[in-house]
Amino acid sequence: MPRSHWPLAVLFAWSICLSAGATSVLPVSFADLVARADVIFVGDVVDVRPFPVQTSGGAVIRTRVVFRVTDPIFGAGSGYETFDFLGGEWGGLSLTVADMPAFAIGDRRIVFARRAPSINPIVGFTQGLLRIGRDAAGVDRVYTLDRVPLAGPEGIGRTRALPAPDVAMRLSDLRDRIARALVDARRR
Repeated sequence: MPRSHWPLAVLFAWSICLSAGATSVLPVSFADLVARADVIFVGDVVDVRPFPVQTSGGAVIRTRVVFRVTDPIFGAGSGYETFDFLGGEWGGLSLTVADMPAFAIGDRRIVFARRAPSINPIVGFTQGLLRIGRDAAGVDRVYTLDRVPLAGPEGIGRTRALPAPDVAMRLSDLRDRIARALVDARRR
């Protein structure tokens, strides 16, 4: 294909991706999450702020999400972590990316992320972002973003065809598994 046709080919491929209506991401295993993350922490969303970015093609909207780190598991200091995501609403304009995670102030999450600039810094697009919910006994439990109870880290990246467990695993148990996986990864 002549070089002059490459921009058209890229535009065509991009339009096909947009018309699919969903973001396709390969499943990521727990070991992959741990190995690919620059930072792993438990944190609370304290700010969600969309902003425009000028590019050669015009303005693009990004959303900056700030987490207060409550448990710096790996690569995070105690304090705050800030990540930018493609999409959002600003000045009456909206940019939507299929399956991009949404955030609200007060959300409590386990985050596996990369610090390099990207469309979405979460490892596995949404797979590296887990919900934390407190049960009636006051125990913190772990769920997928879709609110499916996580029985163990082996369930990360699996299809929903597997039956959901009756009880989600404890946050403290997942934290221990992450710590062991980090030690195992360093041995390799």
